[in-house]
Amino acid sequence: MTKEERARILLQKYTDHTATPTERNQVEKWYAEYDKHPVQINLFAKEKIHARISARIQEEMIKETKTIRRRLPALQFVLRTAAVLVVVCGAELAFWHFSRPQVLPEKLVTVATLAGEKKDLVLPDGSQITLNPSSRLIYPAKFKSNIRLVKLAEGEAFFKISHEEKRPFTVQTSEGIYTKVLGTSFRIKSYHLSPKIEVSVATGKVAVGNSHQVFGTLVKGQQIAYDKKRQLAAISYTPQPVYINLVFEGTPLKKVFEKLAYAYSIQIDLDNPVLGNKKCTASFNTRQKPEEILDILCILHHLKFNQSDDHKTFNVYKK
Repeated sequence: MTKEERARILLQKYTDHTATPTERNQVEKWYAEYDKHPVQINLFAKEKIHARISARIQEEMIKETKTIRRRLPALQFVLRTAAVLVVVCGAELAFWHFSRPQVLPEKLVTVATLAGEKKDLVLPDGSQITLNPSSRLIYPAKFKSNIRLVKLAEGEAFFKISHEEKRPFTVQTSEGIYTKVLGTSFRIKSYHLSPKIEVSVATGKVAVGNSHQVFGTLVKGQQIAYDKKRQLAAISYTPQPVYINLVFEGTPLKKVFEKLAYAYSIQIDLDNPVLGNKKCTASFNTRQKPEEILDILCILHHLKFNQSDDHKTFNVYKK
C-alpha cells in the first residue's frame, strides 16, 4: 500500500469517527503542518483537488442531517482535510498515462538556438539531439528511473534515442502532443507560427497522440501531420527518406541485432544465444537494406541467416 493510499484511509477513518487516538493525532498534525508549509501546485492539480473537495462536501451535507450545529463543524473539517490532501496526496496526480507523463524534475536544462544556428546535444541517457534554428528544448539534468521526458517548446529537432526497454522516451510539444518511443530516430517540427505539428520517423517506431487518444504508430518512412486548428492528424509517407549512420565499436552482436531490429522494424533471432556475445566493430547506413548488413556481419563472424517471405523476420545461426 502506498503512502497516498494509507493517508486517504486514515482521513476517511477520521471523518467517520472510527480513528484511534493515535490516528486522530496524526491527522491533526498533518493539518498543523499544512499551515506552516503551504504547498504550491499547478492549475491542473488545483482543478482536480477542487473537484474532489466539492464532491466530499456534498457527501457530508447529505450524511449530516441531525442539526445545523453539527453540520457546520463537519463542513469545516472537510475543508481542513482537503488541505491535508493537498499536502499528503499531491503526488498522486502522477497517475497520468501516456498523454500526461510524470512532471519534470525541478532542475531543468534549457537549450535554445538563434536563427541560422544549429546545436548538437547529448542527453544524460546518451540520446543525441540536433536542434535546428530558432528552437528551444527543455530537459531534466537527470532522468527519472521509469521515464525520460523532454519538451520541445519551440522549433524543430532530430532525435536519435538510446534504446531502453523499461524506460520509454517521450517528447512533449505544443497543443499537448506527445511522441513516445523506446529507442529510434525521428524528427519533430513544432513552431508556434506554423498551423501544423509534424513528426517523421527515420528508423524504428514511435507512437504519437494527445490527452484523448493515440493518433497512430509510425514506422520508418512514415510521418504524421497534426492540424492545430482542426485538431486532426493525418499519416503519410515522407516525401524524402531520412538516413542515419549505425556505428558499432566493440558492440556485442546481441546489441547490434537489437539496434538493427529497431532501425528497420524487423525481428532478428539468434539460433544460439552464445552467438550474441561476439563483438562487432563496423559502420553502416540505413540506405543499406537489412539483408546487406546481416550478410556482412555473418561473413565477418562465420555465420549464416535465413529470412521469412515478407523479409520481416531473420534467423541467424552458425555454419
